[in-house]
Amino acid sequence: MKDPIAPKPDGFEAIRTAAQHLRSLRPVDLAPTLGRGIPRWPTHPHLIIDPTVVHENDGYYCQNLSMAEHIGCHVDAPAHTVADQMHASIETVAVDRLVAEAVVYDFSDRDWKPGDILSPSDVESYERKHGISVGPDEIALVNFGWLKQHWRRDAQAQWYARNAPGMNEELVLLFKERKVRAVGADTIACEAALVDGVSTGTLPGHFKHWLPNGILILECVANLELVSRRCLFMAAPLPIEHGSGSPLRPIAYCCDDC
Repeated sequence: MKDPIAPKPDGFEAIRTAAQHLRSLRPVDLAPTLGRGIPRWPTHPHLIIDPTVVHENDGYYCQNLSMAEHIGCHVDAPAHTVADQMHASIETVAVDRLVAEAVVYDFSDRDWKPGDILSPSDVESYERKHGISVGPDEIALVNFGWLKQHWRRDAQAQWYARNAPGMNEELVLLFKERKVRAVGADTIACEAALVDGVSTGTLPGHFKHWLPNGILILECVANLELVSRRCLFMAAPLPIEHGSGSPLRPIAYCCDDC
């Protein structure tokens, strides 16, 4: 008698083919290392890593972690800023929501200053120049070069968290109208332009156009300068009960002629 739940041979072949395709692509780790002293949003608690259990005393090694949900590379859920969407917390996000094609908008060649703004004309000019644009159910990733230039773990680490270029509301609306799944950047608050810890705008992605409409926000995305303009983005949030967000370790699978 045949096993009624045995996979069909076609299923095995599909899995094998998918695995072969992934191995043919170049992976890029998009998360900065979680370590003591990394930047954090100014009002969030510190990341604490304590070597609680060590070989010398306990015969094995295990650290204790204490951290905010929004630490390192992370994703914001609608519940983070939308009071009437507390039901849309991070554990309710589909596990494959952040598995999608992504387009990288690389503006790291500019000399960005805190408070500088990226606009739709910048993005549309980039799209014309490179023949690429983000579309429905895809992910838009904006690289200011900010994390590569300013991420640090010394006494000046918080400068990164208190200063950033950002996006104007027209660009936030452009990505919303493209019906993307998520928007990410290498800054600490994605669209928010910051000068000395003060936002120069109203965070329209967080409060008006993205999170209220189920468009997730990715922040502190690292190594975007290593990613092809179009890639396969893969990440999943931790299923934190009633979570406002979650740390991530995304992978961009890249095609070097993309």
